[in-house]
Amino acid sequence: MPVRSSNTQKTSRRVDPLERVLNLFTLLHRSTRPLSREQIVAEMARGMTPYPESDDAQRQLFGSDKNTIVRDLGIQVRQTVAQGDEAGQTKYWISEDDMCVPELNLTKDELSVLSLALASIHHSVPEASEALMKLEGMNPQRSAVDFNVQVPLIVVRLAEIIQRRQLVEIAIKDSRVVVDPSRILFDKGTWYLIAVVDGDKRLRAIKCAQIGTDFAIVDGEAQSTKKNLSNRELRKLVHNVDGEDVEAQVVVDSHVAGISWWDSRVRETEVLPDGKLRITVQVDDPARLRGWVLGFGSHAVIESPASLRDDFVKWLEQLEQVPESIPSAPDMPTAPTNRPGPRPLGERLQRLLSILPWLRLRGSITVVELADMLGISVENLFKDLEFASMCGVPPYTHDALFDFSVLDGEVLFHGDVPAFGPLRRTKALMTRSVKLTPRQATAVAVALASYDAVVGDLSMRNESVTSLRKKIEAAIGDLPVQVRLEDAPLLQEVGQAIRQARQIQVTYVNGEDEVTERMLNPLLIFVDRGDSYVIADDVSSGVAEKIFRVDRLVECHETGESFVTREVTFGGWKFRGEVEPAVLYVAPGNEWLMDRIESKAHVVNDDGSMFLWVNVASRPWLARLLLRCGPTSCVVSPASLQNVVAERAREIRQQYS
Repeated sequence: MPVRSSNTQKTSRRVDPLERVLNLFTLLHRSTRPLSREQIVAEMARGMTPYPESDDAQRQLFGSDKNTIVRDLGIQVRQTVAQGDEAGQTKYWISEDDMCVPELNLTKDELSVLSLALASIHHSVPEASEALMKLEGMNPQRSAVDFNVQVPLIVVRLAEIIQRRQLVEIAIKDSRVVVDPSRILFDKGTWYLIAVVDGDKRLRAIKCAQIGTDFAIVDGEAQSTKKNLSNRELRKLVHNVDGEDVEAQVVVDSHVAGISWWDSRVRETEVLPDGKLRITVQVDDPARLRGWVLGFGSHAVIESPASLRDDFVKWLEQLEQVPESIPSAPDMPTAPTNRPGPRPLGERLQRLLSILPWLRLRGSITVVELADMLGISVENLFKDLEFASMCGVPPYTHDALFDFSVLDGEVLFHGDVPAFGPLRRTKALMTRSVKLTPRQATAVAVALASYDAVVGDLSMRNESVTSLRKKIEAAIGDLPVQVRLEDAPLLQEVGQAIRQARQIQVTYVNGEDEVTERMLNPLLIFVDRGDSYVIADDVSSGVAEKIFRVDRLVECHETGESFVTREVTFGGWKFRGEVEPAVLYVAPGNEWLMDRIESKAHVVNDDGSMFLWVNVASRPWLARLLLRCGPTSCVVSPASLQNVVAERAREIRQQYS
């Protein structure tokens, strides 16, 4: 029989699903015995979040709430079939072992590394701060690095599958394949699944954006190795290059010599009598070599082998003329409105279950401070905290609710000592941190992988990084995420200067190929779309918080001067000069462009070509971009920019004649 509530006021009150699921979770966790659905409904009817009176509605809503706990929190709701007088009834409970994060016992150095790593992504991945709350209950430290990365849901789901060592059937475009997943790779702004496809023995790199959301777990246990792959192995996978590497000789002039030989593919350099530099480059992908040389414009020439040189010249010849027929672009797509609305239930619940045990360690805090730590709006957090402060266990009286309240913009923790009056609390409902959700576990994996990628060799020599990773993996499972960034050799020197607040003198080559000497007070390194940048006060020009590409720093030396540092954040791209809106047509086969540049809108055509709406602040930048995209790529509008590609192609090809 369905249980009917005797309190008509309760049933007429609008129940936020967050309250109901939090009460259900707490009941299943705190109950001293497994409970049947009927018993759960009866207990919940004593509070302000009763289930509906209809039996069918009860079943449906209880099943949905249980699935939220299992799917979004990653916590198992155990069940058993009762015997004796209650024979045949299914009973439910949540085990303490399934619910709590194991004790990590982190050292001071390990906690520092973890805090810095999670702080580096907490602006773009809110789950990072939630994870730090659960792991050690500390506030994020100020990090010298801001790793700007979005973690799509498909990445979270695939990371779960890899941790569980499962085989999975995925949909790629119009076909379905079974894969043995190895790890997730973030390569220069793009997420890839590294996996062995059924029937093949080789690892493949599959763009996560091409994988459909309709995937299925299949029988069998994964066999793929989880070791980190070398940069060379990753390049072969990502660029799908077969065969042996070859070596090419490229001659560069003094204008770009300083930044050209830093590339990790450079094998040796030779100074020529005229002051130029002959560079021997390992070619793992001819297209990548072409893009690298085009980036130097008229300051670099491919000498050998002849086949690469000839192909490069033919590529330029095809781009020397403006296409006779420029495609007509459709109307610019209207961007969807981003009106604030209710956040997904699972997201709200996992955030609350990060906060509640943490309050016992931290004590009271303002809602504004807490919202800033978590990277969410004050309004949404305030509402969720108000709902949670009215949750607890039967009989849902004031002394059986969670031991905090929200008053005048502050979250007040009441502690273990009973208070008197309406805010009396006597039960400590959640004393240990709830296990990391799949999203939070993925955030930890991304944070540590990005920390390794940015800090580089220093992290490999740091014992606390290795021991921290071992402890984390023992607690939450394998961290199957690897991050690969563009080569930026002076990244460590700049990062050290930021941490020590030391002024640096640099030689910088900007996007217009101008070489300048600058004095900088570096404030923050941020990584956006796989490239590393530094925000610094340019002492030489008096411009504050200017952005520089780290891989365009030729030299970097500390001056011996210190400065007063301050906290800054990357707030998106804002060009200081004038920008010109443009519409670009890009030939098929250049999907990488979507991961590397910021566009206002785009349209992908059936043949794989694209129209992009962008802001152009630099004609050389636009020319380099479209030269890499190849023949038929062009500027649709404005007409004043349609010659930039042809002019640049002719300028570069003149060196070969």
